[in-house]
Amino acid sequence: MFRRLHYKLTALCTLTTAGILILSAILYLRTSEQALRENHALSFRYDFDTICSSLEQQDTLTHRYLLQMEKEGKYYLFLWDNGVPLLFNSMDTHASILEAAQEIYSSYQENASAAEVSTSRLFYPEIRIPNDSTLSMQAGIATIYPGQAGILSSLESRHEDSGLVLLVFSPQEDFHKQLARQRILFGLLSLSGCLLLTLFACFFTGKLLRPIQENQEKQLQFVANASHELRTPLAVILSSVDARPPRYEQTIREEVLRMSRLVDSMLTLTSLENHSLKLQPTAFAPDTFLLNLYEQFEPLARQKGIAMQLALPEDSVPSITADSDRLKQLLLILLQNAVSYTPSGKSITLRLFIRERFLCFQVEDTGIGIDDQEKDKIFERFYQVDNSRHRKDHFGLGLCLAREIATAHHGRIEVSDTAGGGSTFTCCFPYR
Repeated sequence: MFRRLHYKLTALCTLTTAGILILSAILYLRTSEQALRENHALSFRYDFDTICSSLEQQDTLTHRYLLQMEKEGKYYLFLWDNGVPLLFNSMDTHASILEAAQEIYSSYQENASAAEVSTSRLFYPEIRIPNDSTLSMQAGIATIYPGQAGILSSLESRHEDSGLVLLVFSPQEDFHKQLARQRILFGLLSLSGCLLLTLFACFFTGKLLRPIQENQEKQLQFVANASHELRTPLAVILSSVDARPPRYEQTIREEVLRMSRLVDSMLTLTSLENHSLKLQPTAFAPDTFLLNLYEQFEPLARQKGIAMQLALPEDSVPSITADSDRLKQLLLILLQNAVSYTPSGKSITLRLFIRERFLCFQVEDTGIGIDDQEKDKIFERFYQVDNSRHRKDHFGLGLCLAREIATAHHGRIEVSDTAGGGSTFTCCFPYR
């Protein structure tokens, strides 16, 4: 019980803190990426202005000078002199990049007026080059007046009305790789944080539950010790019964037997809850086991005027490996309850069937039934439904003991209403 609670609390703590950590990391990552994008854009604008200023100060432009500018800034430069592309545009340039540059320039020329051309510096957002899905660029266009001469190779040419249009492409591959590395780093840090939080939550919840567990263990130990201590006086009383007057003998014997049953139930229940009871599983045929139980209990039911029926499957059923004595104890608890709360003239059915991969034993009675509000409580210790159902031979431990026996065999027990009135208890156990 405490182990399962420990796991649940650890999971709850981990999910809560890890959710907060991951959410914070995502928000910080988005803010950081936005800042990186803005800084990258500002850096590009600064470099672009620097390139433009450098071109304005040059009287002669050579291929070597332009190539040096490209290499230093890791840019692609494209120039047009009065609408005519320079031969530099076609040197060592990817065809798709050159095509994109020409399209941007043509669009710029079509949409810009003469006044705008003479003064504008335009920045385009990131664009993706056609036919090259892995290369993302950032482009800027500037027009410089009064113009610098367009230069072919190392020749110099001057025209007073000439105009030089510059387009700069900035590859984004390194920037995107930087973003990818940052995301991977944040992912690894978040994962490491979640693992550390899991370890901390496991340790913290374990420390938190330890006093409760110790208290529970002390309570169980107290019940076990008290039960053991009760056995001695009970044995003495039983041995002294014959020395008592005859009229008290039967009363003393009944009370002592009642106390003995209570002590045995408490001991068994404590051992099951404390996982100290050693089961002795053996393989046996469940249909034969149920038939023997029916033959043993049917006379008691008939004596109380209750018809008892046995329903076995027509096909053969697989064997089950379990502690037959404890399984018999479980079914006897259910049968005794059924007989106690079923009026004379009614019936009880003991049934065996297979449901998916489980072998199920069922005790169905047509008695007074159980309210829906009580179904979840009847498996608690010392719980009895109401005063009208209190019996001297019932302590409220039977169904709690039955549930613990079923759980110890990795099975489950459930209760439902019988059609027409009464209660049906079903116990299912894995048989493979």
